[in-house]
Amino acid sequence: MKRSRAAIVVVFLVFAALFFSRDLACAYSESEDGFAENAGPLAVLNQMPLYLFYLQMVPDKANVTERDRFTINADYTVSNITVSAFTPASSLYLVEIDLEVERVTLDLRYGLYDNLEIGLEIPYIALCQGYLDDPIESIEDGINARTPRSRERQGSNEFDYSLRYNGKYLIQKKTSMHGIGDIALTAKYQLLRETKWLWPNISLRMAVKFPTGDKDDLLGSGEFDYGAGLLIDKGFFDRFFVYLGGNVVRIEKPGFLSDLGVKEHIYSGLLAAEYFFTKRFSVVTQVTGNTTPYPQSDTNVLDNDGYELGVGFNYTLKEKKDVSWHFGISENISSASTPDVSLQTGLDWRF
Repeated sequence: MKRSRAAIVVVFLVFAALFFSRDLACAYSESEDGFAENAGPLAVLNQMPLYLFYLQMVPDKANVTERDRFTINADYTVSNITVSAFTPASSLYLVEIDLEVERVTLDLRYGLYDNLEIGLEIPYIALCQGYLDDPIESIEDGINARTPRSRERQGSNEFDYSLRYNGKYLIQKKTSMHGIGDIALTAKYQLLRETKWLWPNISLRMAVKFPTGDKDDLLGSGEFDYGAGLLIDKGFFDRFFVYLGGNVVRIEKPGFLSDLGVKEHIYSGLLAAEYFFTKRFSVVTQVTGNTTPYPQSDTNVLDNDGYELGVGFNYTLKEKKDVSWHFGISENISSASTPDVSLQTGLDWRF
């Protein structure tokens, strides 16, 4: 059912992109210089609450910010999560999550050298009742794809965040929480620049997460995390771009999960493609995935690796070519280990 929902979303957005591209095609003149800069993948993280307090490497392109210039990315992402999982034979695990995650991220980057940028990711996170339950349920009912079991048991626009292990609640929250999350310091070094017919862009990146979020409100882990990754992308005929990425993050187990045998590393990956329908309008499709750090529990929310399918578009303003607007939607393709659906929008500004 989830794959059919994802397929419907993809088909709808592709047709929408084709429709709007006809109108946008006349929004530039033939005298304009080439295509806008490629936007790169959708910067959507796995916003399942049990991953929020770990460092995650944002999907990105290999290009770095030009020397002595700034890039500011301001994003808003909202994710709807409904999970009800337990181990019926032993009652060892119980996971109940019914909430929405709203995340506002300010991503500041500066070109320190020709091939090196440094950045600061500042998130503001809200775990709340949200507003997407009713629209999602209406769409699911319309296509006969209601999320099984969990949405039937849990009402609309309610809040529950619980993790019980061996009869003890490690997490039990019944009211909304919000505040600054864990801030990450990032760096990206471009090892190789693209040549027209042969070499791709290749970059190495690193990140450190600082424990600035309130761990009592589950907005941070209270620990430092460290990550490294490799980014590769290649353009074809000025219109089509392919992006690959792989990352490893070393995490520290939060104190509130001390009873669980959490693994030390999370691995994640990216495969994405971007196509320009006009000189300023492009569509992005992508698949992202991450491994689970949690022990075997016989519950899919903890055991399954997380995979998401995303589709979105990027539009560069005609009057201000250094400003672009993007929108995307992501759907889980791995039951319960990622949000049911995520919506993202934001602005990118280069100066």
